[in-house]
Amino acid sequence: MLKKAQMQGGDRSGVRGVLGSYAAAPQEGANVANGPFSAACPYIPLWCKSNFSFLEGASHPEELVETCHQCGVGALALTDRDGISGVVRAHVRAKELGVALILGAEVTLDDGSAIVLLAQDRQGYAHLCRLLTAGHRRSPKGESRVGWREVAAAAGALIALWGGARSLLAGEAEPDPVVRLLREAFGDRLYAVIARHREAGDVEQEVRVRRRAERHGIPVAAAVEVLYHTPSRQRLQDVLTCVRHGVTL
Repeated sequence: MLKKAQMQGGDRSGVRGVLGSYAAAPQEGANVANGPFSAACPYIPLWCKSNFSFLEGASHPEELVETCHQCGVGALALTDRDGISGVVRAHVRAKELGVALILGAEVTLDDGSAIVLLAQDRQGYAHLCRLLTAGHRRSPKGESRVGWREVAAAAGALIALWGGARSLLAGEAEPDPVVRLLREAFGDRLYAVIARHREAGDVEQEVRVRRRAERHGIPVAAAVEVLYHTPSRQRLQDVLTCVRHGVTL
């Protein structure tokens, strides 16, 4: 599913963030929006954050698109944290280069966890926009929080990618009530995500995700959280991370 090129070094940021070290060419005519895990598309980056994810992403949206084009990757999903502000710039460049752009967002929940939602069509995009608007309206400036029942209510024409360190699915506590809610809302459009970032806890989290996915009949997909388009941006991303956490390098 996920083709991973050899990484330079073993540091955390290089594994988590870089887009340019991954490459696979989807076959012509692949329907990436409605079937992102089709065998016709061996690898599509489905969890990409640009600098519109403030103090996380270290690349402009168009740089992510350009790198996909250069690597022969025919599509990507832009999934900035709690927002779609980078979509216009990504769309313009994707249209110029012939890269299929999947619109989405990493949505933050009331409990502090997160889930990635991808729009299948205009209806899904509208559902996502309404969900994000509701979250921003009730939250402090620059933040967004929504409830699990709101996510379930907005599930139409959305694909859910659930996994990673911030997800309940990978956490220590059993998320059975939320799993049942999402399974009922998303059906076969809910995926359990395996994310290998070479971080402490990766192995334990993957074991939990796989076990819970098997128990609840959720298909498993592999994804990497992309925070920048080339290894040269790692230092910038490190600085952004330090600023976000209030620490020094």
